[in-house]
Amino acid sequence: MFDLDAIALTLGELPTPPYEAVRGDTSRRMLEAYRYVDCLLASGQDPFAYGGSHLLLEMNHLVLCGPSPERRAEFARHIEATERRFYDDHLCGADAFYSWAAQARHFAPTGYAARSFYHIVSTPQLFIEGNRRTATLLASYVLGRAGSPPLVIDIETFPNYVSLCTASKAVDRRRLGAGVREWILVKRLQRLITRSGNTRFLASRSTRLDKTRV
Repeated sequence: MFDLDAIALTLGELPTPPYEAVRGDTSRRMLEAYRYVDCLLASGQDPFAYGGSHLLLEMNHLVLCGPSPERRAEFARHIEATERRFYDDHLCGADAFYSWAAQARHFAPTGYAARSFYHIVSTPQLFIEGNRRTATLLASYVLGRAGSPPLVIDIETFPNYVSLCTASKAVDRRRLGAGVREWILVKRLQRLITRSGNTRFLASRSTRLDKTRV
């Protein structure tokens, strides 16, 4: 399970949120989304499982709108458009993503996390907005499921993170020759994940027991 206090402190130390600029408190919404991923891990819910696509979609809703009913109502049209694209666009949406994910399950956690991140951020992107943040969360889920620290960008890794996201978005997976650039970027993403894997983002054993009792 995640140490949300340590994650909040790290996000708060950044000069700017490490994700796309959107209206409102980006870091706060990102922290709520980490909390959501932590709950998925604790309850055994799997966004990769059959019927689990709504869990991945909720990650995207959280980073953009947060959990409040008021903001969900405010952004209802955007949420509806996101869901429509996610489920109806068979070449760029859930069908394509889950078809890829089923074939990539054999990779080790770090490799699977990096490839999941790349598949969401590269072109065509999975969501209308918030792809970087959602990719960070899904990678964190993959890592957390293996007992590893989540992917949390700090002030040291921020420049590399932005560079990798920008380079990944510039790659169109549908084009001939994209596989070579994908291989290079996935390797770089794996190094970023390893470098970011600080155990301070994992709750201590005593904290986990306390949470279990509650």
